[in-house]
Amino acid sequence: MKINCHVDPNLKEEHGELWLRKITPEINDFLQKLAQSDDAIWCHYQSQIIPVKYQDIYALEVANRDISVFTEKQQLSYNDRLSNLKSDLPSYFIEASRSAVFNYQHIDHLEILDNGLIDVVLTNNHRVQISRRNIKNLKERLGI
Repeated sequence: MKINCHVDPNLKEEHGELWLRKITPEINDFLQKLAQSDDAIWCHYQSQIIPVKYQDIYALEVANRDISVFTEKQQLSYNDRLSNLKSDLPSYFIEASRSAVFNYQHIDHLEILDNGLIDVVLTNNHRVQISRRNIKNLKERLGI
C-alpha cells in the first residue's frame, strides 16, 4: 500500500482520503484508532466510509457477514462481528436477540404479536423483534 502524507499548518480543517479495494478488519481497526473516538463507529455506505455516532444509531442487525447499521434515514454497513461491538456500546442499547441490538432512546412503541413475541417499533419505523429470552430484560430496562 502506498501512503502519502502532506502537512500544511494553514489547513482550516484536517481531512484524509483513502482509496481501497475493500474494507478489511485491519483497515476498519485502523480507522477506529485514527478517529480516536469512543462515541462513533466507522461505517461504509456505497463507496464512502463515514463515522456514525452511537446516539444516532437506531438499531444494529447482523446481515450476512456484516452488521447493518440503521440510522434515522440511512442503512449502512459495519465490518465486524456484533458480539465484538456489543461490549463497546453505551448503556442505552438493549439486546433484542443474538443478532440484533437497538437504541431504546429511539423507541416509538411496542407491539405484541399474535404469537406472544414483541416487536419494538422505532421512530424511523424500523421494526426489531425481541427474542423470547430477551423479553424479560426488555421489560426490566424499560421499567414495565
